[in-house]
Amino acid sequence: MKKLSITLLIAVATCFASLAFAPVSIAQEEDAQEKMQADKTGTNPINFATDFRVYNNYTWLNFGDGSANVLTAEYRTPFLDGKWQWRVRARFTGIEADLNNDGIDEINETGFGDMDMRFLTILSLNMEQKTAWAAGLEVFLNTASEDTLGLGTTALGPQLFYVKFLPRGLFAPGLQYKFSIDEDAGRAKTDQILIDLNYLRMAADKQSWFFTDPQIVIDNETNTEFAIVDLEWGWMMSKWTELKGHSFYVRPSIGVGAERLTDYSIEVGYKIVGF
Repeated sequence: MKKLSITLLIAVATCFASLAFAPVSIAQEEDAQEKMQADKTGTNPINFATDFRVYNNYTWLNFGDGSANVLTAEYRTPFLDGKWQWRVRARFTGIEADLNNDGIDEINETGFGDMDMRFLTILSLNMEQKTAWAAGLEVFLNTASEDTLGLGTTALGPQLFYVKFLPRGLFAPGLQYKFSIDEDAGRAKTDQILIDLNYLRMAADKQSWFFTDPQIVIDNETNTEFAIVDLEWGWMMSKWTELKGHSFYVRPSIGVGAERLTDYSIEVGYKIVGF
């Protein structure tokens, strides 16, 4: 598994290097960004509009008869004349788990969780073929107020997206290699490969959508593999109000595989896009 992770890291780095010099026409990019910024759903990963979102995720854990509740605030903004996007996420987390199955929660903590930020740019854009490549670097910060509320590591996650625009949506598979560069004493290293298969289907009136993100997790540190399948339904608030760029969504998910960390979860969220 270690050899696999190194090979994938080299492959990602090679893709970044080869695509970094791919020609992107200025007129083509400006036309594409103008069209994308008209989309206020917040579902397009390469729409570099300014947006703010807040969402709450309640998860049934696959260990200790436990549960976790995570409230997340997220902000995204373009910079360098819209060539790049910066995203930052902060979390307030609560977790309960009965590890010994004795009716007593050995873990019962509430506080601030780990933060993360991402820098993302479009490397290649072909409007004739309706395709794009995007690359980014995610930084995972060791900011949890309690050990049980975070991973106890500072980690990096180079990331590559392929985007195929469809008549009423898009398909955007992504590959990320996440590895720790510093760990607290006694905490495990982070060494994961994450494969995302994002698919979006918009309604004909573009006022609602269905989105799914089956994510495959290959954890080289624990030598485990599992998947998480998200199913999201979202609606623009302009269907009922004068709030332009406001939307909300519901996202249930299910964990797949004997080594999964979660059984089920339900997330509800609110977005403000393009302000």
